[in-house]
Amino acid sequence: MKTFAIKSTDRAPSVLELVGEIEDGYVVRIVRHRDDWEDVSEEFMTRELFDTCMRTGYIYEMSA
Repeated sequence: MKTFAIKSTDRAPSVLELVGEIEDGYVVRIVRHRDDWEDVSEEFMTRELFDTCMRTGYIYEMSA
């Protein structure tokens, strides 16, 4: 599973994890780290949106 950092404030770092790949895009898990808890959601992301986020630097792959 690949993990990507989401451009956000230092106070609330967020990551996007690729959970699965389907015909039109990806199933992703977004984890937003808060002071004392984590907000976790799973959503569908189109390939076009994913590629746009990568190209603009909104998300970038984290090193293992």
